[in-house]
Amino acid sequence: MNSPVLSVIIPVYNAQECLPVALKSVYDQGVDDIEIILINDGSRDKSLAVCQEYAQRDPRIIVLDQQNSGPGAARNTGLKAARGQYISFVDSDDYLVPGAYEQLLNAVRQHQPDLIIAHFNIIMKGRVIDRGYVKGDETVDKTDFLHKLSRRPGSYYYSALWNKLYKRQVVQENNLRFDHSYTWGEDFDFNMRFYHHVGKVSFIKEPIYNYERTYSGQTWRTMFKLGDSFKIKSRLYQQLKTLYQKAGLWAKYRAYIYRYIFNVTIST
Repeated sequence: MNSPVLSVIIPVYNAQECLPVALKSVYDQGVDDIEIILINDGSRDKSLAVCQEYAQRDPRIIVLDQQNSGPGAARNTGLKAARGQYISFVDSDDYLVPGAYEQLLNAVRQHQPDLIIAHFNIIMKGRVIDRGYVKGDETVDKTDFLHKLSRRPGSYYYSALWNKLYKRQVVQENNLRFDHSYTWGEDFDFNMRFYHHVGKVSFIKEPIYNYERTYSGQTWRTMFKLGDSFKIKSRLYQQLKTLYQKAGLWAKYRAYIYRYIFNVTIST
C-alpha cells in the first residue's frame, strides 16, 4: 500500500460537539492523498460513535480506541499508526484555515524540509489575532533556525504542534514520542527533541490554524500552580539547553536561553 503524503493525527476526548468542526476543516482542505487518524482517548460521551460514523463514510479515516491516558499517549498511538510522509497534529476543539495544507504542501514540494512552521490565529472572545514571528516565507538551515528560536523559545509559535508539519522519517529514525509524564508542556518537550534532528526548516507567513484559546480546563489550572509549574519549566529548560549545547551554540545563546526559566508560563 502506498504511503499518503500526509497523516493527520487528532486525539479525541469528550469531543462529540466540536469534533465535526475540526474534521470539516480537514475535509475542506481538498487534499485526497491523506489519512486522518482519530484516537478516542477513553471518552465518556459519544465521541467514539461520532468517530466511527465518520469512518464509515470515508475510508481515509482510521479510528483507534484506547483507555484514557492523556493527549500525549493518544498522539503516540497516532504516530505508531501513521504512514504519511509528513505529519500534522490537529486538536479536536480547533480547526484549520482554508487552504492551510495547500500552503504547507507547496513548501514540501519546493524545499523538502524536515519541518514547516506557519503563523496561526488565536481566537479569543470573538477576536482573531494573527500570531507568528518570522514575517516572510523562507527556508533556513539548522543554525539559522536555532538563532530564530532563541528569541522566543517558549512561544506557541515554536512550542505548539498544530502550526507545523513534521517529516515522519525524522520521527521514525529517532524514535521520537511524547513524554506523557508531563501535565503540560509535552508539546514543547517533543519539539525540542525533534529540533535536534532538523537540517532544513521552512517558514510560512500566512496563518494556517485557528486556536480557540480559553482559560478553563485542567491544563490551565495546572500551569498556574507555581510550584508544579516551576518544576515542569525546569525540565523543559533542560531540553532547550541541551538542544543548544549539542549544536555547539550554547555559549552564543546562553543569555537568551537562560531567561526562559524565569517565565512563569509558556507565552504566546
